[in-house]
Amino acid sequence: MHKISVCLVCIHLLANGEFNDGTDAAEVCAAGIEREWAGYRLIPGSEEEGYSSRPCGGCGDVMHGDRFEAWAENVRGTD
Repeated sequence: MHKISVCLVCIHLLANGEFNDGTDAAEVCAAGIEREWAGYRLIPGSEEEGYSSRPCGGCGDVMHGDRFEAWAENVRGTD
C-alpha cells in the first residue's frame, strides 16, 4: 500500500462516497482519481496532515489547501 495526501473533496468521496458544495468539484475529483489511480482502491486514513501547496495525491488537483491521509492499495496484485 502507498500512503498519499489527498484534498478535502477526495477525503469526502473516499469516506462518504459523496461531496456536495453546489459545484462540479466531486465529479472533477472522481475523474481525477480514476485517471491517476486506475487499478487501485483508495482508502481514507485517519490523520489530518494540514495545509499544503502540493498537488492532491488523489485527484491531482493543484489548488493549495488542507490534506488528509489516505492509502492506495493495488487491486491488481502487481505492486
